[in-house]
Amino acid sequence: MVRRVLTHLRHQKLVTLIEYALIAAIITVATTFAVSAAGYNITDFFPG
Repeated sequence: MVRRVLTHLRHQKLVTLIEYALIAAIITVATTFAVSAAGYNITDFFPG
């Protein structure tokens, strides 16, 4: 029984990690589109 609970908790942590990674990816894509729509290049923000 304890093993089953621990397995479930590990699975939940993995699912949560994947959800956060997907949210970060969506935010990155949305930000890139917003900056492009505003007429800027991403390279304008990173001098070098």
